[in-house]
Amino acid sequence: MANKVVLPVKYPAITSWQWHATLFSILGDDENAKKWIYSNYIQLRCYNIPEYTSGDEILLCDMMPGSSSMKECPYLIFSLITKPQIENYCGDVIDFIIKTIDIGGYVYGAFDEARMISNVGVDYKFSHELFIYGYNTDEEIFYVGDFTFKDKYAYTTVSFDAVKRGFDVLTPREDHVFKDDYKGTRGLYVIQKNVDNKYYDIDPVLIKRTLEEYLECKDTKDHFRMMRNRFSDTVFGVNVYNALKDRVHKQLEAEEPDFDIRALHIAYDHKVLMLERLKYLMANEVIPFDQTMLDEYAQVVDDMLTARNLLVRISITGEIEAGARIAGYLDSAKEKEVAILGKVVKQL
Repeated sequence: MANKVVLPVKYPAITSWQWHATLFSILGDDENAKKWIYSNYIQLRCYNIPEYTSGDEILLCDMMPGSSSMKECPYLIFSLITKPQIENYCGDVIDFIIKTIDIGGYVYGAFDEARMISNVGVDYKFSHELFIYGYNTDEEIFYVGDFTFKDKYAYTTVSFDAVKRGFDVLTPREDHVFKDDYKGTRGLYVIQKNVDNKYYDIDPVLIKRTLEEYLECKDTKDHFRMMRNRFSDTVFGVNVYNALKDRVHKQLEAEEPDFDIRALHIAYDHKVLMLERLKYLMANEVIPFDQTMLDEYAQVVDDMLTARNLLVRISITGEIEAGARIAGYLDSAKEKEVAILGKVVKQL
């Protein structure tokens, strides 16, 4: 066993949720993977859900595929290891992670990050996804990607002891990553790259169909209802703009505002990725090159970035009156995006 192994990662193009940041960290700029990435991540949807840590209602906004993306991507091999298997095979989660990394496997799963940050008795748990991509046995640290330890998505290190504490204390009920997909069990995911061969080509038919569903606010999730039951209040496509405005207004009007920028951030990341998709489709002659279209869509990205940053600023300064401008940026982005993507659909 080597003293230090660090698997390759690239800082992700989008960082809204840990599952997206992990997939993009692993696949980086792989040309085969781009064909799958740019054929997907088109539809946007949101719904109200209780926050799993606090129970407070949040607007959960995400692209499709969402948290299932790593399982569905043909350029990742995705294995499921339950806690009893980890303990039986290796006896200890630390040994399991090290052996997994030694064979080129990344590790992903839920850990109590409150216990990881502090070994002093804490009276709450913070179950959060952790991405582990390397180790150093001399320093007894793991290399991880996460939002918690640096207040933004960052690559950093945590001790072996902290990882073990964070893994051991969570119950199956508290493992929000594993339990929903695998019937209340507890465990970790092992993810390996699968990029040596081309398994998926750019799919203009799927791109066109999903863009139409996005623009027409159709229920894309209905295609997959055989996999799990549906939420009843899901909003799709450009109607998400209205849901974002409603959520921001609700936060601004609250007696004790608790600002949550995540929905606006995922919407911003959606525009970032859409602009890269347009560039890719043009570069590969799927649609004609059009610099004016790219410049106009860059304005959509700027509008969303401004709206997100304004909410961040308000959350820090308390300048509630500035929140009225957010709706204007969202309306502007929506109008421009509908016009541009309508042209793309016709070209496809």
